[in-house]
Amino acid sequence: MSPFKRRLSCPRAADEKSDSEPSELPREVIQRLRNVIFGFDFFVSKVENYQANGVIFKGNLRGDPSVAYDRIAARLKGEMGKEYVLYLLEDQEEQPVAVILPKDAAEQPLPATQEALLSAAFGLATLVTLLNANGLLLLQPDQLDLSPGSILSALPGTVLFFLLLAAHEAGHRVAARQKGVELGTPLFVPAGLGFLGSFGAITSFRSTVPDRETLLHVAAYGPAFGAAASFGMLLVGLGLSAAGIGDGEMQPAAFQDSLLVGVLGQLFVGSKLAAGATVSLNPLLAAGWAGLLANALNCIPVGVLDGGRIAHGLWGRRNAGRVNIISLFLLGVTGIFDTLALFWVLFVIFLQRGPISPQREELSQPESQPDRVLGICLLGLSLLVLLPYPGAIVPETGF
Repeated sequence: MSPFKRRLSCPRAADEKSDSEPSELPREVIQRLRNVIFGFDFFVSKVENYQANGVIFKGNLRGDPSVAYDRIAARLKGEMGKEYVLYLLEDQEEQPVAVILPKDAAEQPLPATQEALLSAAFGLATLVTLLNANGLLLLQPDQLDLSPGSILSALPGTVLFFLLLAAHEAGHRVAARQKGVELGTPLFVPAGLGFLGSFGAITSFRSTVPDRETLLHVAAYGPAFGAAASFGMLLVGLGLSAAGIGDGEMQPAAFQDSLLVGVLGQLFVGSKLAAGATVSLNPLLAAGWAGLLANALNCIPVGVLDGGRIAHGLWGRRNAGRVNIISLFLLGVTGIFDTLALFWVLFVIFLQRGPISPQREELSQPESQPDRVLGICLLGLSLLVLLPYPGAIVPETGF
């Protein structure tokens, strides 16, 4: 957790401050901020410190939050230059608060060299788990086969799935460029569970996100691109598998693992499933299914996953926090019976717990209706993909 996040969670009143902790802002500057910077847009009723680094102004906001923010920020820049940053947030009582912090108090990205080395290490580990998931068995030395034929057979699925991961990241990058924010280098997360060779990537913001609409837009475009590419690949793979074009076999019961894939399986290969026959497993089917699963996991509204950011953008920090608690509880319960769910809970707790870094203005609702609809649909995607198919794929037989 960054120092900025700690300060956000632990405000201290100015009159409680120790003399041994000098304030970043002198009293006369705070008074000028109160009387000149906020003016008509934000009537200040109380002032508190962020430890030694900044100031909280509590009071009543007048007018549209985004308009008020622009006016206050312009006056702050004119009065104090670019050394301080304004945040317009909501406190625990759901009341508006204005926070002024030194520019260097915000969360800083990793140094470029360290970020590149970390990304390379994660990328190499992901390549190993992708090859392993596609049959090379690098994680099982006693069964390892590095013959040219074995390597060639593992490459198609590995390349296809990596292309789907790239589509997901491309969606984030396109959206970030549209909104003028900068993203860090993605850290691909390896996975060694079944045919899922990677859980996707951890993508951080290098620059401060201006508002919830920007957060929603950037967060949603990643899984939107990734899920669309995965779904298209899955459909083509199902068509080829239905025609018997595939180098592997899949048992009918496998289609019960996903509601969406089970429905599509009934449409494409329903007769084979009804007869209890195995289905040809085309590499496109396996990669598309794995891609949908990875995107669906990232759309669960917890932590700083894409789903957590989408929920924050749609409903605000406080309501998204409630959704986060419910989702983690359900994942924890599911983890008792499902290894993937348990691993995902641990992944979120240790790597993606959050909190989400503050946007400069968090009070305004996203105005883009397409982005709002897309965000809700992506949250629903996790249910469609992760919930099991109800009933039996193969009908019971008896006498």
